[in-house]
Amino acid sequence: MSLTATMTGVRRFEPAVAVGVSVAVFLLVQAMAYGLVGAFEYPLDDVYIHLAVAEQIAAGGYGVNPGEYTSAASSPIYPLLLVPFSGTEFHALVPVFWNVVALVLAALLWGRIVQNAVADWRVALALAILGPLAFNLAGIAQVGMEHTLHVLAGLAVLRGLQYQLDEGRLHWLLVAGMLLGPMIRFEGLAVTGGAVLALAMLGRWKAGAALFAIAVALVAGFMLFLTSLGLEPLPNSVMAKLAGGGQDSRFNLIDLPIKLATQLLLSDKAIVMMIAVVVAAAALSRVEGKVRALLAGAVFAGTGHLLLGQFGWFNRYELYALSFVFGMVMLGVFRAESLTSARALFVISFAYLAVSYGAWLVKYGKYGALGIYSQQRNMSTFVKEVYQKPVAVNDLGYVAWNNPNYVLDLWGLASYRALSTRLDNPQDGWADEIVQDAGVELAIIYDRWIDNGIGAGWVKVGTLRYTGAGGFLGGRDVSFYATTPDAAPALRKQIEDFAPRVVGAAELRVESAL
Repeated sequence: MSLTATMTGVRRFEPAVAVGVSVAVFLLVQAMAYGLVGAFEYPLDDVYIHLAVAEQIAAGGYGVNPGEYTSAASSPIYPLLLVPFSGTEFHALVPVFWNVVALVLAALLWGRIVQNAVADWRVALALAILGPLAFNLAGIAQVGMEHTLHVLAGLAVLRGLQYQLDEGRLHWLLVAGMLLGPMIRFEGLAVTGGAVLALAMLGRWKAGAALFAIAVALVAGFMLFLTSLGLEPLPNSVMAKLAGGGQDSRFNLIDLPIKLATQLLLSDKAIVMMIAVVVAAAALSRVEGKVRALLAGAVFAGTGHLLLGQFGWFNRYELYALSFVFGMVMLGVFRAESLTSARALFVISFAYLAVSYGAWLVKYGKYGALGIYSQQRNMSTFVKEVYQKPVAVNDLGYVAWNNPNYVLDLWGLASYRALSTRLDNPQDGWADEIVQDAGVELAIIYDRWIDNGIGAGWVKVGTLRYTGAGGFLGGRDVSFYATTPDAAPALRKQIEDFAPRVVGAAELRVESAL
């Protein structure tokens, strides 16, 4: 038992409490979603992109279509973890397994960190209870993506730094977190960089520099792997996210101030992150030694994510950074007697995150699954069981997974040609040439996503409308287009025949010829 725990004279249960809260909230959200939908479903279809990539990896390829290399997944290693059971009915549940494992381990680490950082068992217990909500662990585990593993890697770094502070040794958790974090998602370099800065200020600069060099080498190795396949060094999904939601804008460093201002205007979590970074930076001049190293690492990681990272879209992108930054600040403010006011602000901000994420999860967690079930699953069923030909979409995932026919991604996650055209040269009707070259006669899209890229000769033959509440979808209406007039009559007939089979809160109507 830690020194702080022994001093209280009270047996400490923070790790068990954190795990219990995390699992209970996760099961509650899953039960609410299942009760609403009547079946298991993920609240976002992005997980199916990774499952589709895993299918191709299992078959000896890399992408979402047989025989075509493309970098649709943003995580270097997560699709590898999804390879088991490819092609079986159990494949769709593999993400659940990894996320539950990561959920339990992340909660356990958080509880242990709090237990050893906070002497007052009552405050520590409160932080152990609030942590799973403040980091939205149940929400990201429900999504089934790599974000729970990403938070776990950051907490491993945090716990490893705690060992360094208390025992002066380089723990394996620190090494594993610093090296694996960037391979789970590239943004993990912000956490690795923050840890390197802290280690350097603690006198372990050689170890920090070596770990950073290895982490960068691993990322570079993945980039070399992509280029060896004839792809760009950055995954298409990373380039698309860096560009944001713009139709014709690539990432540019001069846009960073605008990007930061936009995030602060649109996300309360970005504001909380900014407050944490500013408070930590302001406190640097009032502390020294170990506390200064911790706060400097928090400032580095938080600033990195504010400038280059994202916030939102099912509240998942920012959590690896929020958990690490708030963890570093917690380690710092509870060590320094001079930071009493900062300690109070930390607790208030932490409680705000827990309430905000918790209220959001209760309100929207169940509806995310309903939206995907009602929209993407119907699209997928129509394409795979009825249409059974090559198709173009702008919301990849469900349609691509377990689909033997070609899927053209007009948003560009699985097509660099579409991505570069959309960002660099989006002339009127730009999607038409790509579609025609691929021999695709059906495009299923959100109109506003493709906008002026829709071909002049395309004919709208159907609309799938989501009629439920909430959901995290690109739009409530999905348009079915025949990309040639000759294909329209047969498509209208197929849509008419499929309409009675639509499941969930959705309706499919045929668009008649003018």
